[in-house]
Amino acid sequence: TPLLVIMLGGAADYGLAQFYRTNLANAVAAGCEYAYLLTQAGGTVTAANVQTVVTNAMFLPAGASANLTVAVTGPGGNPGPSGGCVTGPGPSMTRANVPSTCSDGSAAGTYVIISATYATTGLMNGFRSSATNTMNESATVRLN
Repeated sequence: TPLLVIMLGGAADYGLAQFYRTNLANAVAAGCEYAYLLTQAGGTVTAANVQTVVTNAMFLPAGASANLTVAVTGPGGNPGPSGGCVTGPGPSMTRANVPSTCSDGSAAGTYVIISATYATTGLMNGFRSSATNTMNESATVRLN
């Protein structure tokens, strides 16, 4: 019956959206782990390398990577890893040179901010309230 198909399709759409949401979070975490471990091993982190790790960790079907956007920045929106201080309630991050001392007395560190967005259209586009479901995930990691 048509009602059963719509109900099963909706359940499948919901499950697929949650699958991609979880994959996006795991992919951003994999990018953070890669950046941290590469730095600890004496390597140099580049935005392109981190973007590749995040894209590969998403396990997307062929052609779906066009719906994935990955941005790798440092504090203050600088491209790639850069120096910063994390201070105060919130907390907030400000740009700083490394090595230097932050306003709270801690040492400035090198940070990378990885933000990813994935837009999925689902299986039953005509029955959903919106044509796309956009998911966002972001993480910040101190590299030193």
